[in-house]
Amino acid sequence: MPASELTLRETIDPYGELAAAACNLLADCIGARYCAMVAFDGGETVAVSSEFMGLPLPTRRQTIATVVAAVQDATFETDAPSSQMLNAKMPESVGSTACILFFPETEIIVFAVPAEGRTLPVTAFRRAALSALPIVYRTADLRTERTHLRSAHQLLSHVEELAKIGGWEQVIDTGELQWSQEVYEIHGLEPGAKVDLEQALKLYPSPAREKLRMEMERVAAEDGEFDLTTPIKTPAGEERIVRTVGRSHDGPSGRRFYGTAQDVTRQLSTEKKRWWAANHDPVTSLPNRLLFEDRIAVAVRRARREGRSFALLVIEIADFARLSEHTGYTLPDKHMLDVASRLADVTRDSDTIARVSINEFAFILSDVDTPEAFVPAMARLEEQFNEMQRESGGDGVIPSAGVAFFPMHAEGPDELMRAAEMALGRARRKLDQPVVIFDRPLANDVEKRRETVLERARDSLEKGEFVPYYQAQFDMETKEITGVEALVRWQKPEFILDAKDFAYALDDHEIGSRVGRAVLDAVIADIAKLRSLTTLPFRVSVNASRTEVLRNDFLDTFLEKTRSGNLKPNDFIIEITEDVIIGVDDRTLHDKVSYLASSGVEFSLDDFGTGYASLIHITSFPIKEIKIDKQFISGIQSDRRKRAIVRGIMQIAQSMGLNVIAEGVETAQQQEVLREIGCRHGQGYLFSFPVPFVEFAAMLDQPR
Repeated sequence: MPASELTLRETIDPYGELAAAACNLLADCIGARYCAMVAFDGGETVAVSSEFMGLPLPTRRQTIATVVAAVQDATFETDAPSSQMLNAKMPESVGSTACILFFPETEIIVFAVPAEGRTLPVTAFRRAALSALPIVYRTADLRTERTHLRSAHQLLSHVEELAKIGGWEQVIDTGELQWSQEVYEIHGLEPGAKVDLEQALKLYPSPAREKLRMEMERVAAEDGEFDLTTPIKTPAGEERIVRTVGRSHDGPSGRRFYGTAQDVTRQLSTEKKRWWAANHDPVTSLPNRLLFEDRIAVAVRRARREGRSFALLVIEIADFARLSEHTGYTLPDKHMLDVASRLADVTRDSDTIARVSINEFAFILSDVDTPEAFVPAMARLEEQFNEMQRESGGDGVIPSAGVAFFPMHAEGPDELMRAAEMALGRARRKLDQPVVIFDRPLANDVEKRRETVLERARDSLEKGEFVPYYQAQFDMETKEITGVEALVRWQKPEFILDAKDFAYALDDHEIGSRVGRAVLDAVIADIAKLRSLTTLPFRVSVNASRTEVLRNDFLDTFLEKTRSGNLKPNDFIIEITEDVIIGVDDRTLHDKVSYLASSGVEFSLDDFGTGYASLIHITSFPIKEIKIDKQFISGIQSDRRKRAIVRGIMQIAQSMGLNVIAEGVETAQQQEVLREIGCRHGQGYLFSFPVPFVEFAAMLDQPR
């Protein structure tokens, strides 16, 4: 049906015509010239005869007003019948007198004006009116239902348009299709145009056409449903992706299909962009660590299946972090783009290269199965290293590389990565040998150093040499201390080490757990003492390592120790980093964190922005605070992109009701930029270095 005809039909009120027909019939039955029904309250027209509608609008209004006024002024007998009869003088242009019936139960007025020279039969008028009223009432009900249906249809059309989804139905025996307007739009066809299944399938290119036909035939024969996402090409040549869902059923007129069609082109494009952003480095466009770890696992499985070998290469640009601190990200990003381009020249199309951290790259070199086979690649790599150092004068580009082979050095992806990183560790210490290949003596040397560290750590635990240092957190507006982070230090008479210098000890399941318990005991004792010295409201942030979080008794031990120190769970914030969460059974960890959160302890996500799924974690775990990693604070006063990142983090946090602390605030300029962005709380050397408890307690008494 043409659109113009549809529009015309929409403007016609068939129920208004039916009500008019009832009034016309009433007028004919009693010999009246004009007849109408109006509402007593307000005089709204319910139904009018054709003759009355033909009067000028002012005359109609005057007539209705006269009739309503006559009813309002009339005095009815209490024992009068339900339909009250009146006579009223009419305007000369209408007639001399109108006969009026008033129905109090429904508050409807029916009036008729006889033809000139005639008198209306009262009994016939009453009988005809009583017969016409039910028709008018039903007509009014139908009109209301029609209005509701049209509103619902319009709403459904809007929903279909917004969601790019429409409904369809097909009679299986005849192939006849019925589509909603949005299905026509999705397929690029004129709404209302006749279309059958074969015509529709022509829009689907092979093999999608055959797949869709096969699914429909299967469901028609077996019952059930299908869900298929396929490309289509509209008559105008536009390519789209359409998700078609269908189900068969037996209806009154035979077996039918029904279902939906949805244009998911934009949705899939957006999801593809999100996947790319989550799995690639934004500067170099190379795969990031998350994607690279997946590709190592795939490479290991393929190599096992095919009996092949490959090399894993990890490269570090040693001075990059220092360069970032002094210049912001703009200059180092140019370095990284140049480094990535040069390293790509070492690889082949079958190899994989990724940027796995701020200053590290990693390679999977396929079909390089021995150190001898790696010699040509090593020569090209060292040539690129030498050229980069010559061009940069050694500033910002001091490369080192570690190499390991599968399965010669390791049979799993994690072990292979560790072997390459061990080789990288030796390369860092050998400036005359920037590329080191893993070997067993190297592994033995690393293991010996690790055992030495662990043995010394055990001895220090007995001596109480793992202690907490405290770094204050400040309100950058008021300069007041709002919290403090407890940081572990290895304090010996001859040196003091921070956590990164004894990572071997903290990563060990036994030693790491013992160090965590020892530091927590000291923190609880210190804070209990502090509570007797000050009433300042602040919380203590305690770092929880992966080992501690996964320890079955961690939560119970934590709660027990706080109670024994006469402290409340909400005196503490437990800081966890993303590496604590990644790779752990999310449900188990979620239950543990939720249990502790229900006791009043709050959780903070540390180093926010440096991981690969932080947004996922702050929505799926009861995180109350995020700490912006110092990478984004260093150089923020001169780097627009860092300011944009921090501003985005602040907007996310504010929308979710999360507290934000900026880490690594070292200059007044950084503080001012953060305040302008809206970040109020900070931590860093500008405010305080990590200090022993006695010095921190003294800070609380000092005016800011």
